[in-house]
Amino acid sequence: MAADRDTTDVSHTGPWVVGIGASAGGLEALQQFFNAVERPSRCAFVVLQHLAPDHKSMMVELLARHTTLSVQAAVDGCELIEETVYLLPPGVSMTLVGNTLLFEPRPSHGLALPIDHFFQSLAKACPERAVGIVLSGSGSDGSLGCEALRQAGAYVLVQTPESARFDSMPRSVLANTQIDACLPPSGLARLAVDIAGGTSTRLTQGGILEVQQLRPALQRVFDQLFSHCGIDFSHYKLPTVMRRLERRMLVTQMASVSDYADMLERTPAEVEHLRRELLIPVTSFFRDPEAFDALSTEVLQPVLRTRPANRPLRIWCAGCATGEEAYTLAITLLEACEAAQSWPGFKVFATDVDPRVLELAAAGSYPVAMLGHISEARLNRHFNRQGDRLVVKPELRQMVLFARHNLLEDAPFTRMDVVVCRNTLIYFQADAQDRVLRRMQYALLPGGTLFLGGSESLGSLQPDFSIINNSQKLYRLERAVLGASGLHDGFLRNGGTPRRAVGDARNGRASSLIDEGLLRLVQDYVPASFLVSSQRQLLHAWGTTRRYLRMPEGSGTLDVFRLLPERLGPVAAHVQQLALREAGPHRSVPVQLELDGQQVRITVLARRLDQDDADDCVLLTLEEAPAEVSPNLNGEGQLTEGESLITLERELSATRQSLQATIEELESSNEELQSTNEELMSSNEELQSTNEELQSVNEELYTVNAEFNAKLEAVNALNADLEGMAQATGIATLFIDPQLALLRFTPEAGMLFRLRPGDTGRSIEDFNSLLLYPELVPDLRRCIDGEDLIEREVPGPHGSHYLARLVAYNARPGLPRRVVVSFIDVTRMRDASRLQFLIDSLPEHIAVLDRQGTIRRVNRAWARFAEGNGANGLCDVGANYLAVLARSSTVQSQEALAGLQEVLQGQRSSYSLAYDCHSPDEQRWFVMQARPLEGPDKGMVVTHHQVDPSLFTNVAGPGA
Repeated sequence: MAADRDTTDVSHTGPWVVGIGASAGGLEALQQFFNAVERPSRCAFVVLQHLAPDHKSMMVELLARHTTLSVQAAVDGCELIEETVYLLPPGVSMTLVGNTLLFEPRPSHGLALPIDHFFQSLAKACPERAVGIVLSGSGSDGSLGCEALRQAGAYVLVQTPESARFDSMPRSVLANTQIDACLPPSGLARLAVDIAGGTSTRLTQGGILEVQQLRPALQRVFDQLFSHCGIDFSHYKLPTVMRRLERRMLVTQMASVSDYADMLERTPAEVEHLRRELLIPVTSFFRDPEAFDALSTEVLQPVLRTRPANRPLRIWCAGCATGEEAYTLAITLLEACEAAQSWPGFKVFATDVDPRVLELAAAGSYPVAMLGHISEARLNRHFNRQGDRLVVKPELRQMVLFARHNLLEDAPFTRMDVVVCRNTLIYFQADAQDRVLRRMQYALLPGGTLFLGGSESLGSLQPDFSIINNSQKLYRLERAVLGASGLHDGFLRNGGTPRRAVGDARNGRASSLIDEGLLRLVQDYVPASFLVSSQRQLLHAWGTTRRYLRMPEGSGTLDVFRLLPERLGPVAAHVQQLALREAGPHRSVPVQLELDGQQVRITVLARRLDQDDADDCVLLTLEEAPAEVSPNLNGEGQLTEGESLITLERELSATRQSLQATIEELESSNEELQSTNEELMSSNEELQSTNEELQSVNEELYTVNAEFNAKLEAVNALNADLEGMAQATGIATLFIDPQLALLRFTPEAGMLFRLRPGDTGRSIEDFNSLLLYPELVPDLRRCIDGEDLIEREVPGPHGSHYLARLVAYNARPGLPRRVVVSFIDVTRMRDASRLQFLIDSLPEHIAVLDRQGTIRRVNRAWARFAEGNGANGLCDVGANYLAVLARSSTVQSQEALAGLQEVLQGQRSSYSLAYDCHSPDEQRWFVMQARPLEGPDKGMVVTHHQVDPSLFTNVAGPGA
């Protein structure tokens, strides 16, 4: 364990930063996450994904549909702004310095871990306002970054593996890091916003008076923890506990310590969360490399050069956490042996109070990036690579023994050459620190070395040690603990209810006196007794046990029967087995031993202690009596033949009991080994089957990936076609979802409704348009509810008019209907209609010709005259009037053709011609006039007006 970072109040120089890591399957999780983010969030979101360097990401468009926040690709050097989502561009790595995003070239070779890279920079930049989130993905990217955030005091949230499409990344974080919450993406979004918006007020900022008021609730919290895990956290430093407690209260939305204590009483899972919060394993390989160099050169190598080959070194690594420091010690020892050219052998005893981290330590498997600072030579020598993890080689693993051990409660190891306890004492209060240091002093051999962390000191034990290297905290024991008092102070502290760290001074003094009185009674009157589990592990001890306990050579152990004298251990094991099998006390035959130069007879009394919720334990009591002195001696001072026979029979009985116990243990061990062998064979078969399945799944994934890429290209092409069509038509178009939210729109629609690119996702009801169309929302609801088509003509700005067309469609079968709304500008069509109505009301025959002489528009009088004179089709819209005149053979038709051509070519401003056009019933005279049209289309207007016949004589017309 390491120092708890002191997260005192820091002035906020920017928004809360929520870093979100996602890989395979992450798009769906990101969409769910941002769908649940509500304004105001007071956060800047940084999304980090695994992208190929040449990949053109569409994530901006894909995420913008699911959030009202501004979504943009990150730019090198940009400062973070609240309510904005920044996306990692492909081909670069991104870090946060201060409040600014900076880019680095992506590594050209090796494993790229953009999530770890950014999270580690986030832990340095602003841990007091940072949240790290890991969503769906394969691999282990994010594990190291989350650990860095956790050590810095930031929050770490993880998607539940069950809700993730690919659960490797979430599970990797869960296995390696203590997290604050594990929720589906929507829950993570709400919690992240709540954390950013939560109070930063400290529980203890009111000073001593406020702490006094919190004492009853705090003690309830401590009691719940002690009942759950047997650890008395009242010995831990109160500021550290308060900071960790504040964190859980914020995550669980508890308003007071009393409310949180109530929650602990009804929620065992939260007790476990708090326990893990208080026991944060902070360690790494070769942390402070200068300290390990000093240990090797100034301690280990000198000892190894003078060490006999038959005396192995014994090292105790206390508070080993997940094992990195223990393996570092083993590697350092191996290298020191090579440097000293001495190989006496050694064993590293690594202990911690948290069984969960010990399981990780025993597995010896770590992410590759965690060992990135270790030299290639060390990696190749001591680790095997398995995928994205490095596993400790068996030969190194065998040098380290891991065991659960509570420094404040359990018996210390003994006869140690080196005790390493770095950055663990700083968690404890002063009296607890002193007690732990005394136990370590007891564990050391005279001349042994104590190796502490950079923030720790010897305190009151300074006179008992000499300084080897003060800067690296290396000390040599000069005065060992002597006598039974040192042993009791070391590990025979009375168990039971934890002391009240928050009680008043009087209660604390009374409690101390009671403990001292009980200790004296135990020393003077209670026979040596041991509480032993069914697995032979020593749980507690009473009385003067030091005269019986012996630490054997080799691996450290808490097996009480190996700690007892050689003749007494098997006898005690036998009566323990009897007590476990049969109710009632069981007593062994007396065993005669020599202890401290005296002959004594020891009888072992075993009593089973029944427990409903755990394995049964046995209380072993050693009853000591002086050895019998027989008066039946011969003249030479030796036992008589009869007395010798009785003694031999007693020894034979004890030997039989010992042999029986040994046979039973061997049989039990043999059965366990056979069972273990069968399980290993079964596991091996399952692993082979799983490997084949994974290969098959891998091939399927490649196929599916190729199909998805093809479909994505088709969708991209279709989208491009739709965008091109929308721009080409120039029609204002809106796409509306079933909740009336805006999905997309064309630029023309943006002008009518005053829309910006970031408005997608908002309700159409939030916008005011330039159109006079109050029925828009009701019409949209009618289409969503079942009507297929609605058309309306609506007024627009500046006298314009639009035809509104609402058409419903289905995005996918079974989903609610959507609506596409188009607004077609019909202003010119209305003007043309009014013009047609105007010229139809005139009696003159009117036609509008284009620049080529083609008739484009005629009035009703022209059409009726052409139909009545058999010219229907020749003078209709679409016919070329100049071609009609050219086909006529009359002189005036040719003259009219020439005059009209001059008007079209701009050579004349007008043309007029009088002609006759008689019918069988009457004589008729007409005047044709032509004038050019102004404007871009040019052309001309031709009119034929019938005049009074008396005005004309001998006039020939150009023909109908």
